[in-house]
Amino acid sequence: MAKIKLGDVEINYRIIISNRKTISLIIDPEKGLLVRAPERITDRQIEQIVRQKSNWIIKKQEKLKRIKPVVEREFVAGEKLPFQGEIYEIEVMESGEIKSVTVSLEDGIFLIKVPQDLKGDNRKEEIKRRLVEGYKKEARIKYKEGVELYRKKLGVSYNKIFIRDQKTRWGSCSSKGNLNFNWRLIMAPLSIMDYIVVHELAHLVHANHGDDFWKLVESVIPDYREKREWLRVNGYKLMNII
Repeated sequence: MAKIKLGDVEINYRIIISNRKTISLIIDPEKGLLVRAPERITDRQIEQIVRQKSNWIIKKQEKLKRIKPVVEREFVAGEKLPFQGEIYEIEVMESGEIKSVTVSLEDGIFLIKVPQDLKGDNRKEEIKRRLVEGYKKEARIKYKEGVELYRKKLGVSYNKIFIRDQKTRWGSCSSKGNLNFNWRLIMAPLSIMDYIVVHELAHLVHANHGDDFWKLVESVIPDYREKREWLRVNGYKLMNII
């Protein structure tokens, strides 16, 4: 862990060295400031960049402090969960005829069926596990559909699609052409997922976020700025729902 001091303010950060070409600063809600850097950069160069970005870092850290703590879910009837931009209420049914938890979306509700003998924390954890499994399954379907649609429009090809649980990223594109997507976006409107899909596919053409990159994104998602703003305002909520 490294640190710099700016008057009365101390900025602590962790350096992660990897095979990359640029430096990336990430504010992780749990791990703090992460600096992802290429192999040949020096600690002094990293420190200079952190100092240059100190105002942005401090503002981001202060914003995180203002976010209300997440109330732990009990997964009981009446609680609500988002899916594809809509809000659905949970209904729980106990049954002595089933051996494991099942989750389905029926008639506008999340119907959760639970074995009668499953109680306490085990019950809660199993419901959560099944819900996340369901979200991930639907996310994979929608991401794959989106990738197939937009790769043709952009005239690009990719290697593999991976569904991740990332706390600081909605998507990423590797040098090998692998596309990584955050399953939590299945909670958002599908148009937001489309934007992230196009964003990552565009990186197969332009590795950076230069003007040409954003022009390419805009050619497919003309209102991409609105999508970015939606994520800026609502993104942290998706990260903390389950």
